[in-house]
Amino acid sequence: MMQNLFFVLAGVLFGLANVIPGVSGGTMAVVFGVYERLIGILSDPIKGIKKEWKFILVFGVGAVIGILAFGKLMNWLLERYPAQSAMFFVGVILGSLPMLFKSSFMQGGKVRLTAGTLIAFLVGFGIMIPMIAAGNTDEAKEAAKAGAALGNVDVGQALLMLVYGVIASSTMIIPGISGSFVMLLLGVYGKIIAAVAALTSSNLMSAVILLLPFGIGVVLGLVFCSKLIKFLLSKYPNITYAAIFGFVVGSIGCVFPGFKNIDLIGVIALIAGIVVLWACDRLAPESAKE
Repeated sequence: MMQNLFFVLAGVLFGLANVIPGVSGGTMAVVFGVYERLIGILSDPIKGIKKEWKFILVFGVGAVIGILAFGKLMNWLLERYPAQSAMFFVGVILGSLPMLFKSSFMQGGKVRLTAGTLIAFLVGFGIMIPMIAAGNTDEAKEAAKAGAALGNVDVGQALLMLVYGVIASSTMIIPGISGSFVMLLLGVYGKIIAAVAALTSSNLMSAVILLLPFGIGVVLGLVFCSKLIKFLLSKYPNITYAAIFGFVVGSIGCVFPGFKNIDLIGVIALIAGIVVLWACDRLAPESAKE
């Protein structure tokens, strides 16, 4: 029972993270210790669903609750208390760092810093720097929506959308990286928004020609990237987790609202986030993270 409650809570925060700008669902999966499990399922969906259907069901219910039931509440909080809401997630991420440090830089109960783990950490953190520098991408997203036009679609564009789908989904499962931000960098975010909007218009065929290959690319990216991550975690666990540690540390810079926006409620929200993560880690059965 406790295990299922843990997975539901993990799913709720995973779902919430995917609707909040700058917060990565992959980060929440790492924070709750279910990242490797999700990667295993994605790397072999047919086998994974058969073996892990109970976990998928419970975690999925939590994710749906997070997106649908708490999504509106979180949007309301983000509109009225954006800094305080962000500080809660900063707290959750900070609370996970000791666990990630242990997975990255400890062996046999002792700290072991190697050239490989340090380089992996710096590479992971370095990849996050452009996203930290970009700050809040809401304005960029609105500009992309406003300037988006579907236009005429040819075979070349459709094939390019397949590639974009692979790239977008691959980055979505890397902790700390926002898939929507990557699509902004690729210049495809507005095109996707326009295509979705066109599904209910007379330009339906053009929308389908773009979205279908993009969707295929998303599936291919999820499967192949998860297979690569699964391989790296099995062969080079410390180095892989060191890179993930870098991504997660860097993601704090993407979520952090800035010192000038911090008040007493924000500090309380930060502490609450740390406490929530600490409590989940202490109360979760060991089998929940196996």
